[in-house]
Amino acid sequence: MEQQGQWQVAGSAPEVYERELVPAVFGPWAPVLIDLARPKLGERVVDIACGTGIVARLAAVKVGPTGIVTGIDLNPGMLNVARSLGMADDAASVQWQEASADKLPSADSAFDIAYCQLGLQFFADRPAALREMRRVLSSRGRLALMVWCGIDQSPGF
Repeated sequence: MEQQGQWQVAGSAPEVYERELVPAVFGPWAPVLIDLARPKLGERVVDIACGTGIVARLAAVKVGPTGIVTGIDLNPGMLNVARSLGMADDAASVQWQEASADKLPSADSAFDIAYCQLGLQFFADRPAALREMRRVLSSRGRLALMVWCGIDQSPGF
């Protein structure tokens, strides 16, 4: 019986996601994704399908305290975990918003960079989400996406 305890998972799904999946999967790839868009101090960033916010938190350091970062996710549990995590002192503050990727709660041209790490394959209406990403980007805005493959080709999901 004692050995069985080591296989028990404690915490909510978003807490387990942050504790287990971010260090193993999302965290190592986040700097790669962030660097694709070459963020600069003072820029405005949105992280779509942010989960518990690893990309938003790291991007906040890159754009610094004069930058603006918004993390958007459909899951309020993920956002609650994101809000509970600390930020670096020299980082932009992050605004966490609950919304769908195909109906972003942002003005046209509101951001310089849009990130989406491994979320696009899960969206019900991918073309609408991509149109929204384009809509919220400035005319010289950059989009950095990371997608493994379609959900139908991902047996783990």
